[in-house]
Amino acid sequence: MDYDAIIVGGGAAGLSAGTHLSRAGYRVLLLDKESFGGQIMNVEWIEDFPGSAVPVSGAVLGSGLVNEAEKCDVHMQLGEVVEIESYSGCKSVRCADGRGYTSSVVIVAGGLRPRKLGVPGEDRFQDKGMIHCTLCDAGLYDGQAVAVCGGGHAGVVEALYLANHASTVHIIEAQSGLSAPAPLQERAYANPGIEIRCGAEVVEIVGDRFVTGVQVQSAATGQRELLNVSGVLVRVGFDPATEYLEGVLSLDDRGGIVANDVSETNVPGIMAAGDIRSESPRKVAAAVSEGISAAMRAQRLLQMAAA
Repeated sequence: MDYDAIIVGGGAAGLSAGTHLSRAGYRVLLLDKESFGGQIMNVEWIEDFPGSAVPVSGAVLGSGLVNEAEKCDVHMQLGEVVEIESYSGCKSVRCADGRGYTSSVVIVAGGLRPRKLGVPGEDRFQDKGMIHCTLCDAGLYDGQAVAVCGGGHAGVVEALYLANHASTVHIIEAQSGLSAPAPLQERAYANPGIEIRCGAEVVEIVGDRFVTGVQVQSAATGQRELLNVSGVLVRVGFDPATEYLEGVLSLDDRGGIVANDVSETNVPGIMAAGDIRSESPRKVAAAVSEGISAAMRAQRLLQMAAA
């Protein structure tokens, strides 16, 4: 076999699992579709990380996990996994570009993907005003207005960061109020560069070559208004990245992988860890813990196979 263990997903859970197994002397391949470090690389501050009395930079924390995995000789490659198959003697993982790898065990830790609005213009303006990485792209909108769709934790955190650059940040929330934690709401309402609209939703993203505005519709009256913005960030929720696992692993009604208390799925030798799991608390500390738990179970299975 090519490796002892293959890990799908390069976020906190996957990196923690890979580091643990590699330290134990196993050959580990870690695959991620886009980059290593996960969603936390795009978070300015993590305010509830255990053991830290002050907020921790998401980029610093993510980079630290990547560096530790590299030091432990985890083999990391970019690749979009599109298929996992289980055979009597091994597991097979296939990537979109045709590459394939085999291993004794697999840990699925692919995390979440941002949910789309599903409105006209959203696909058309990808890379033309649709913001995906706030920390990467905020500087492109210096002195310009932007819209953030979603008033939950992620939306408000990223709106606060964008407000350091943009002339105005419009937070647009479909519900009657923000759902972010109270301290974040207080900071957003107190920030003169942030305008908050609740009970409204974006129904269209407009522009020519690039985004020039959003059509916002009031839930109460149905009236529409055009807001002139140069960028749009969508943070209306996240879904587990598990489409390729339908019919392979047991999934809940939201697409999360069903796993037991030692991270095992319904397929022997395939574990799940982090935000991709059903009922995940979606916290960085939990992802790290679950990654290590999955690695410990994988290690036990590898030991049993070698006995």
